[in-house]
Amino acid sequence: MSSSVDISDDSIVEQLKRSVESIVAKTGPNSKFAQDLMQKISNLQTKIESLTDGDRHKFISEMKGSFQEAIERIDRRLTHHTNISKAYGTSVFVAVIFIIVSVFALFGFKLYKSLTEKELKKQEKLKLKQQKKSKKSN
Repeated sequence: MSSSVDISDDSIVEQLKRSVESIVAKTGPNSKFAQDLMQKISNLQTKIESLTDGDRHKFISEMKGSFQEAIERIDRRLTHHTNISKAYGTSVFVAVIFIIVSVFALFGFKLYKSLTEKELKKQEKLKLKQQKKSKKSN
């Protein structure tokens, strides 16, 4: 019976460790959330290890559902946080691209307008020259 206790203890502890690794991977090792969570799990692991085998089995079996719910809740929050972070990053990127394109469009429009005005002035000068020539010849 002791081996089944060890297996369930190990699986819960391993599941917690994997969840913490996932959290650290998503939030970064310097995240206060990840550091607090790692500290709490470390304290919990120390408490579990200090229990006798019978008490440990009883504690794990009673708390297994709570552990799994907490892990799922944390994963959902991290997924939500990650999605928000990605959306924010994407929106900032799109905004920067929009601003750059707008600046280029503005300068392009100004350049086009300037060139067309120059062309119109050139044509007007040519017309005036032709009109002067036609007046001289008459």
